[in-house]
Amino acid sequence: MAVAKFTQLSKTKIMVKYIYSMLLLSILLSCNSARKTYVTNNNLCQYDDPIFNISKGELRLHDTILKQLKTLEKNITLIDNNVFLNEYKYYKDELLTNKQTNKQLNVSKYLRYTHQGLLKWVEFEYDNGYKNIYNEIDYDENGNIINTLDYEKGYNICYAEAIAIVKKVAKRKIKKYQITAFNLPFRVDLNKFPNEKPEWGITLANNEDYHPKVKKVYWINGVTGKFLKTSKIYITP
Repeated sequence: MAVAKFTQLSKTKIMVKYIYSMLLLSILLSCNSARKTYVTNNNLCQYDDPIFNISKGELRLHDTILKQLKTLEKNITLIDNNVFLNEYKYYKDELLTNKQTNKQLNVSKYLRYTHQGLLKWVEFEYDNGYKNIYNEIDYDENGNIINTLDYEKGYNICYAEAIAIVKKVAKRKIKKYQITAFNLPFRVDLNKFPNEKPEWGITLANNEDYHPKVKKVYWINGVTGKFLKTSKIYITP
């Protein structure tokens, strides 16, 4: 009888330990999953989208486009629809520019050309807030890359991931004011300030029902994706 009770107690202890272990494992997996949710999520960043690529044909302005720009001395728009914009801007004393915009991503690629039609440099911009993202690339006259400036140096969290995090943090306010767009006015540039911490600053964009005199800036850790704090900026009329 004593042996049976001892055996039963042993089984109970084993079962309790098993349940405890499974619960602990579940918690750890959950935490780990949450921590990795926004780290290098290429599905959000979409850095493989054509807007972030420079094709071989873009290393030099097409002769027809170049001739038209110089003859007309004004901008030329080839495509402008709900999805994509492709326009060429003429500047008499500055580099010619081919601006391509993915309107769904709110991202523009600026290809800067000499008046001889040679690609000089390329930059990428998030249009809501006009902040440089990804890389800036410089070329020589033969189309070779001579310098690359990584605007997200030191970051694991890209601009799109930071916005996705703010969508969760500010969920109630977004729903209340039916916010559909997000501005990116701040990004700590570690190229200029190497001793600072990588952080994104996101604000909720204005719409018909949302015109606050004081705006909240949602700060996101650029390495972990952790929501850090909010600060205020004052909007001048």
